Amino acid sequence: MNSDTLKIGILGIGGIGGFVGAPLAKKYKDSSTKIIFICRGETKKVIQNEGLLFESKGISETIFPDLVSDNPAEIGILDVLILTSKSYSINNILATYKDCVNEKTIIITLQNVVNAKEIIRETLPEVGQIMEGCIYVASNVKKPGHVQHLGGPGKIFIGGKENKALIPLLVEGGLDITYVASISEILWKKYLFVAPVAAITSAYKVTFGQLLEDQNLMQILGNMMIEIQSLGAKNNIILTNEDIETSKDLLTKFPFESKSSLQLDFENHNQTEKQFLVDYVIENAVKFGIETPYYNGVNEKINTLYLAS
Repeated sequence: MNSDTLKIGILGIGGIGGFVGAPLAKKYKDSSTKIIFICRGETKKVIQNEGLLFESKGISETIFPDLVSDNPAEIGILDVLILTSKSYSINNILATYKDCVNEKTIIITLQNVVNAKEIIRETLPEVGQIMEGCIYVASNVKKPGHVQHLGGPGKIFIGGKENKALIPLLVEGGLDITYVASISEILWKKYLFVAPVAAITSAYKVTFGQLLEDQNLMQILGNMMIEIQSLGAKNNIILTNEDIETSKDLLTKFPFESKSSLQLDFENHNQTEKQFLVDYVIENAVKFGIETPYYNGVNEKINTLYLAS
């Protein structure tokens, strides 16, 4: 660590950042562990003045972190940087906050990708110790400064070089975190769920519950998962048929009306993670000579619906 005071920055106070940051800020208020919300614009203004309104399991709380800022000089060097921003913004954001990271800073990733380390190293080739991770949760922004946890277990897995002091501190801060020495298989298992579900719900404009009720769409989903299974094998990751069934069953753990973040971004005309959840599968399958007719079909439907104009 960099000093006696432990500084943890949560970069991006959206659905995931709010879910992660709220319990940490609540637990470590007025302690030697400082929680910093790194955000900008209206979100920063609202949280600075009114706090973060966080809803979970029928309880609403207003949370004030130790600092809300988008100024690297004010934030200073961080001991821990938790990346909760969308995958497409990682490089630009890290370039902005590179002065908040040194060789001792632990960078925790929670993106829905299997190549977060490679993305980070494009901007920070040597600085920071990367612990790749993933989170299972449905949490959305109702409006700037107001985050609502909709469902999902909220389980976090992280891996990489183990820091024996950090994990207990995050657990004590209210996060359900498990450390695993080898994270790649877990990242692919998460991707096996997230990527095809995001794609098919966007293409057919259905909620998780509507997807479950449509046998034809569930069959397409299963075939898309088989295509990712084949891609995983080319990356020395074994995804079993049981993993596919587990991923399908995970849909039942979310509220009927849940939507994927990709779908919500398309609906709200925001920048999307299609590059990482759809294009990545198709492009890498081509490299390995894998046929992806189901992913291709869903991709064409997405392009027609949202990107044709």
